[in-house]
Amino acid sequence: MARYSYQSSSSSGGGADSAFQQADVNRDGRVDINEFRNFL
Repeated sequence: MARYSYQSSSSSGGGADSAFQQADVNRDGRVDINEFRNFL
């Protein structure tokens, strides 16, 4: 199963960080396909 990870950057505006944190339900630093589907 595909897994997606995201490295935050100080140059980002914070919106992506917030969305990622909301999607990463189990707080493992990755958004798996089920977390992604539920987030949408």
